[in-house]
Amino acid sequence: MLKIKKLIESKKGIGFMLLSSLCFSILSALAKSMNSRFPSIELVFFRSAVGLPFLFWSLWRNPPIQQIGGKLLFLIYRGILGAFTLYCLFYALEHLGLSLTNTYGQAFPLFIAVFTFIWIPTEKLTGKQFLFLLMGFFGILLIFRPDALVSWQKHSIGILYAIGTALGYMAIKEAQKYYDSRWVIVSFMGSGFIASIISLGIGSYIESEPGFWSAQWVQPQGIEWIQAFILGLLALGVQGFTTQALRYEKTTVVGAVGNSSVLFSIAIEIILGKGLPEWFVLLGMGLVVWGSVKVKSGK
Repeated sequence: MLKIKKLIESKKGIGFMLLSSLCFSILSALAKSMNSRFPSIELVFFRSAVGLPFLFWSLWRNPPIQQIGGKLLFLIYRGILGAFTLYCLFYALEHLGLSLTNTYGQAFPLFIAVFTFIWIPTEKLTGKQFLFLLMGFFGILLIFRPDALVSWQKHSIGILYAIGTALGYMAIKEAQKYYDSRWVIVSFMGSGFIASIISLGIGSYIESEPGFWSAQWVQPQGIEWIQAFILGLLALGVQGFTTQALRYEKTTVVGAVGNSSVLFSIAIEIILGKGLPEWFVLLGMGLVVWGSVKVKSGK
């Protein structure tokens, strides 16, 4: 029993990240099902609005013990970037589906490697890392391959989602040097909340075509309010479990385990009767995940 307890303790980080990936996959599936009634921007609103009161309550109950601060503009930048990434996420879910959207999201280490190489001259890619980087981008090309059902413009939103995730991750690492992680999450959700209100206001009160930046408010009915609340709680679960995972495990391991969201998404799509993607798309997904893991691990 003691050995089992030690084993469980040693794998806490992996367990928390698996829970985070599962929450994210269920959140994505719920958002995809709600897209038939609600525009993607309204889902951004639900995701942000539900979590903010819980975060403010947590900050009130347990104020940050030590916080340097002094980087408000950087925190605002992180929030705006996070809001844009949320727009990309829910728009991609609406038009690309679960597994493809989550695969694009898991491509973020490829872009982190590129941005780091460009912006930090002392950071060099090894020959193997460069090979895996090319492998990952080739996987993206296989997924990106336009077909009669999905246009290349909508796939481009998936790419922007991956780029936004990469920049957001780099911003989080920097912001956490100055602020409590809960304030970083507040900047992220708060910006999504404000941006979605503006977008819904434009779509509802000014004549404009619904699209990426604007949409009309759709009034939830009955059980839809519960679905919206659950969507927000799942988003909090993703943030909370990821934070706990990073407490107990290395970032590289947490990131690698995070790729399990792709497998969860494929499983959910099969359960929902969507079936498997085409073989070349599956191959591309595999290359993206494998390349990301290898680039992330530095081997």
